Amino acid sequence: MSAGDELIEQVLRSARIATGKRRREIERELRTYIEDFIGTARESGHSEDEIAKMFAESFGDAAQVAWGFARVYRRERAMVRVGVFLLSSLIVTSSMLSAVLAVQAGVALGFGNPALKLLAGRHTVIEILDVLFTVTTYTGLVALEELFEGNRFFKALGLIASAFALLIGVCAAVHVRAPFLIFGVVNGSFFRTIQVFIRSGAARTGMVAAGIALLGVVSFQVMPFRFPYVVAACVSWLTMGAAYRQMPAAVARMDAALLHHLRWI
Repeated sequence: MSAGDELIEQVLRSARIATGKRRREIERELRTYIEDFIGTARESGHSEDEIAKMFAESFGDAAQVAWGFARVYRRERAMVRVGVFLLSSLIVTSSMLSAVLAVQAGVALGFGNPALKLLAGRHTVIEILDVLFTVTTYTGLVALEELFEGNRFFKALGLIASAFALLIGVCAAVHVRAPFLIFGVVNGSFFRTIQVFIRSGAARTGMVAAGIALLGVVSFQVMPFRFPYVVAACVSWLTMGAAYRQMPAAVARMDAALLHHLRWI
């Protein structure tokens, strides 16, 4: 591989260009510029060693070139990340709710209760909103982290917390109770914190189990509804905990799949 090819590969790898179309445009631009540079140098009578030295002096560090392209296309990258964030949130939320509600409906049928009554109940609405805003917080943190260079997690967390504080303030101003917003930002931030700072899978699982257990105890004390059976309640919380434990991996796979697809567009 020539020095020019190595430079192009390093730039494209480090510039974090979002779409395949833009990557191909940048590759063509760099390749044309490099070929013209080398052609002009050869016509001037320079040797290959001299051309290589001139090339290194002219183009400098590949990381700096990549940073320049990353800065130029940062808005496009941000728009792509927003699209991936929305799609990933929707797909992961739908998948989690489908699995959780299917288990809960099965438990309801096992106790002789109509599944439709459970799925149409207030508890299901609250559960849907809790999961939606938890996943939205988590995927939002992942997306925002990609836009920063240093202290990514804390900067993303600050933005997410500010956005949710604004939403909660608006809801309070119009006298709308929105506990799911608080639950979502706290829960999603909790899971992202575990994913960022805890490396052991067993430790992550233990922390999730402890968090879900604590949440279950608190919920039974403060929420106005009750499950008719303790066993059904335990199965419901265990199912929800398992779904939340798989959420980080599901989001990572979905983001990777969507971004990989975009690179071929």
